[in-house]
Amino acid sequence: MKISFNINNKPQTVEVDGDTPLLWVVRDVLNLKGTKFGCGKAACGACTLHVNGQAVRSCSYAVKFAEGKKVTTIEGLADGDKL
Repeated sequence: MKISFNINNKPQTVEVDGDTPLLWVVRDVLNLKGTKFGCGKAACGACTLHVNGQAVRSCSYAVKFAEGKKVTTIEGLADGDKL
């Protein structure tokens, strides 16, 4: 399934199973390693991303729900070399 979204202010299209957790798409497909795996059950917050300005636990958020949305990772919070 092709899924298009904006990540860290850059348009992105991936072709993955829509039920894949957004966490694994961000880390393994897009190679953005700042988002971490923690508990795997949306309890610890290590995998938190912003989706349209709302904090979501990406380990339990299917990538298909990111279609057409704005996703911000920890890398997207930087202003050049400054956080």
